[in-house]
Amino acid sequence: MKWNYSSTEECESLFASSAERLRWLCFTLTANEELADRAFESALQQSLKGASRVFQQWMASWARRQIIKSCIAIIRPAVLSVAHCACSCHGMETVSADAIQADILPNLSASVLQLSLMRLDVLSRFVFVLRALEGYSRRDTALLLNLRDADCEAIYSQAAQRLHLDATASESAEETAMSVNGEVGQLEYSVVAGSWSSEQLAVAV
Repeated sequence: MKWNYSSTEECESLFASSAERLRWLCFTLTANEELADRAFESALQQSLKGASRVFQQWMASWARRQIIKSCIAIIRPAVLSVAHCACSCHGMETVSADAIQADILPNLSASVLQLSLMRLDVLSRFVFVLRALEGYSRRDTALLLNLRDADCEAIYSQAAQRLHLDATASESAEETAMSVNGEVGQLEYSVVAGSWSSEQLAVAV
């Protein structure tokens, strides 16, 4: 495989072709359309500046990382860093990435996943997106967000538990809707089709 550096034209093309997915990531992290637009434009400019130093094969990952860094700079979730304490959440059982991919995310449709993430507090949302959706390690996530490793893992586990509850509630609601819809033909229930498999998550953001 030949490794070539990217050009600004290729960078612009990537942002154009992946705009919907990158903007999904921006909006999911910022929960604000105006801030999401700012993050997107900032990430594009930073990516253009560094394009000539990034291999073509890494450009997609580079773009997502610039999106994340731009969102962090705008939202500053580190300001909301958890206070060090001895509460039970820091001693809770952690949730493995495999368990999240297998048991939590596949049960959430794309729209439900985003809505569920929006219901998390800002810091939890950033931690979960970086860990579960972007595949960052605990250490990398902690460094990016200026957290202690233990706090990062506790926040991640709590966020995963909340999303698991959302997935369970969503599944129950869909089953109820389908049951009622079968009994009462004139009632219509809009159920979002499709779930986020591991493969889809790898390219969605």
